[in-house]
Amino acid sequence: MITLYRFPYSCYALKVQFLLDHLGLPYKVRDVPFGDRDELIEVTGGRVMVPAILHEGNVVVESRDIFQYLLTLSKNDLVPAGMEAAVWAYLDWTDSLLEDVLFRIASPGIAEQFTKPTEKALFIFIKERKFGMGCVSEWQRTRKELIDRAKVLLAPTLETLSQSDYVMGNRLTIADVSLAGHLAMVEYADPTLLPAISPDLQLLLSRLRNSAKG
Repeated sequence: MITLYRFPYSCYALKVQFLLDHLGLPYKVRDVPFGDRDELIEVTGGRVMVPAILHEGNVVVESRDIFQYLLTLSKNDLVPAGMEAAVWAYLDWTDSLLEDVLFRIASPGIAEQFTKPTEKALFIFIKERKFGMGCVSEWQRTRKELIDRAKVLLAPTLETLSQSDYVMGNRLTIADVSLAGHLAMVEYADPTLLPAISPDLQLLLSRLRNSAKG
């Protein structure tokens, strides 16, 4: 049994969960309280960030390393022969350029999901330490501009999806799984946000959920 330590909104944890589902691997989820990470720290030997997995005594952190580990545990075709460069490059793109825009779109809504004022304040504080005072409020104010930026970044993906079921054509790959994690983060923040970028993204996310083995 695999244990996945996550925040429920984390795009990196969500993409790992999508991969677990599509590989059909048995797992359980441990939602880490945002303000109490003692168990996560104990399991990982000091790490305070998610995702992390525990499997048969092995602890793996960083979503890309977790992907590489999980892909060895089950027979699958999520990295088709001859397409390794393309699917891993797309995965890395979702985790960098795309994530940088989508997390800004999602952050104001994520902040509102916290039920404890201290956790909401800590979430905002961490963002402000990195991106400047008032950044979350600024992202809320400039949401339309951020959505327009996401449309530009996702335009090639959307063009592909207008002609095929998945990012790499008519077969599911880790490129789709990674994209789904980022889209699920946006959906968690506010279900109206994905359709604002493109209804095709909501259709892709639904198709991935419905096709999972788990």
